[in-house]
Amino acid sequence: MFNLPAGPYFLSHSVGCLSKQSELSLAENFLTPWKLSGGDAWPDWLQTVDLFCASLAKLFNAKAADFCPQTNLSSAFTKWLMALPMENSQVGKRKILIHEDAFPSMGYVAQAMQQFGFELVFIPASESAFNIQTWQRYIQKDIDCVLATHVHSNTGQVAPVEAIGQLCKQQSCYLAVDVAQSAGILPIDLHRWDVDALFGSCVKWLCGGPGAGFMWVNPNTVEQLKPIDVGWFSHSDPFEMEIKRFAYAPDAKRFWGGTPNIAPYALALGSLQTLLEIGQNTVFAHNRKLAEYFLATLDEGAMQPIDLANVGGTLCIELSAPRITAISQRLKKQNCYFDTRGNVMRLSFHVYNSMQQVDLLIAAFKHNSDD
Repeated sequence: MFNLPAGPYFLSHSVGCLSKQSELSLAENFLTPWKLSGGDAWPDWLQTVDLFCASLAKLFNAKAADFCPQTNLSSAFTKWLMALPMENSQVGKRKILIHEDAFPSMGYVAQAMQQFGFELVFIPASESAFNIQTWQRYIQKDIDCVLATHVHSNTGQVAPVEAIGQLCKQQSCYLAVDVAQSAGILPIDLHRWDVDALFGSCVKWLCGGPGAGFMWVNPNTVEQLKPIDVGWFSHSDPFEMEIKRFAYAPDAKRFWGGTPNIAPYALALGSLQTLLEIGQNTVFAHNRKLAEYFLATLDEGAMQPIDLANVGGTLCIELSAPRITAISQRLKKQNCYFDTRGNVMRLSFHVYNSMQQVDLLIAAFKHNSDD
């Protein structure tokens, strides 16, 4: 079902492996209509985007109309922040709260937004993103918007999104969630979360390649939001072609903008269909089975303890500098795909990984570093 590299692939937290259905989907839903119809391919292309949004809706237990394609999370976050109602903010109350372990790109967005009256407030990396008491200390009445990263890429820690949402409601602040590292591996139910916005990408666990980002906007708030970065696909009737009349689309598509790139969504549609066929619960269960086997088989002193109840699909393993170097060298000799950030090795187990591949990992960790 997937096209796999020659060596064991533990890098799904960075780029997921290409599904075979994605190749077919790109050809059938983008290239073929273009080849056969030229400029008349738009109906077919837009149907492909509709199917993309419908697939996301199945994955997240939501409605297709509440999703809008985006190039990436940073662009989506920028558009959403700039659309927040100004009249709901008190004097000096335009603070964005972000944990220091969030992906830097989202922090860059918040910093750039300072020119529009926002202020960035960090939760220190020394304070656990998993602990709801951490969020309780920082989510106060002077916070206008909270960005919660569901799974942090450097630590693997999972933020308690539902509980954070309750805190935000108590303090009347907006909550947006970054699911780049959790979409496709951890179960996400938007009906239960009831957040204000969600930003994600298909490039990692969803195996859909770069460029197929998306945002979900709570239908209870969407009409209050007036995006500034708009285009003809933000219009209620994109093909009306009346320059003097602009009306926001009634749903999340008001965030779409100008002429979209269809190819990434045609490609990602194939992977979404594949993973929906496999089943979210199956992917999660397989990940946990391999992770539990890996952690249980290693000697107690081999690494820092990891509580699987508190992490996403990626094992972020903290090691000493000599040890991470030795293990990395052994894994590279086996043509393994993985990555490191400082003294942390990151390993991901997707549905296309096997127990035999995990045995290879275990051997690399147990190998005498002097050999």
